[in-house]
Amino acid sequence: MAGRFTKEIDGEGVAWAAAGFVASLLIGVVVEPFRGTVGLENVALSYLLVVVVAAAVGGRAAGLISALSAALSYDFFLTTPYHSLRIDSVAQVITVALLFGTGLVASLAGRARRRQTVEADTQAGIIHLLNTITRAAAAGEDTDRVAAEGIFTLLDARRVVIRRGDPDNEVVVADIGEPEAPLDVGRLTHLDADGHILDGRLRPPRGPMVRWVRPSQGAVLELVQHRRPVGRLIVTFRQGEWMPPIIRLALATVAHALATTTGPAVSHDQ
Repeated sequence: MAGRFTKEIDGEGVAWAAAGFVASLLIGVVVEPFRGTVGLENVALSYLLVVVVAAAVGGRAAGLISALSAALSYDFFLTTPYHSLRIDSVAQVITVALLFGTGLVASLAGRARRRQTVEADTQAGIIHLLNTITRAAAAGEDTDRVAAEGIFTLLDARRVVIRRGDPDNEVVVADIGEPEAPLDVGRLTHLDADGHILDGRLRPPRGPMVRWVRPSQGAVLELVQHRRPVGRLIVTFRQGEWMPPIIRLALATVAHALATTTGPAVSHDQ
């Protein structure tokens, strides 16, 4: 779910942080014998390349650690006094600070690019799922089960349940995932038709924290057809996790599609 979304953005953080650290040390060891002849600006670019790659693939944490490793390696091997983290020149202090600062910016930019890639992949997954639901409806197949399985896979959910009927007489028509996962609807986050998080007054909260709000154990969305509730989509997560806008939009989009498809899934499971 959102946890997997965040992990995908951050990538293999630990591995790439370690790789950035090792690469920075190797650059220092290899360049050290030639520090009198090799232009230090070229060495700085090599360090920055390590940081950019680590941030783009491994995420922000890997980029930050690589930036720090690059600055310390440059300081240790290429600034006087050598083999010490002390620096006896203002110019060299500025160089090390600029190297770290530039690496920091590169790491943040790398994470932003990674986020855009993951969001694009998630949007593609939503479109594919909607097409699958549409084809299932046209073929007279069980659209509820198709949608539940699709959400379960797309969001790496713990359990996905679809109920049909009015609020006083709901029937479970699809239940995918871990059957023992609790469905305490009152503790789950309720979303409106646009994917906005509803508070106790059934209105979206306002303020700068609306983008992420708080960790949630799951989400509930009403299936509304012609302004009348016809069921609910309930998704539980593997742990309390953040719900970025792209995830909430995915749930709202699928809920809207389910609200417009009825038929064989209901009578079949009943």
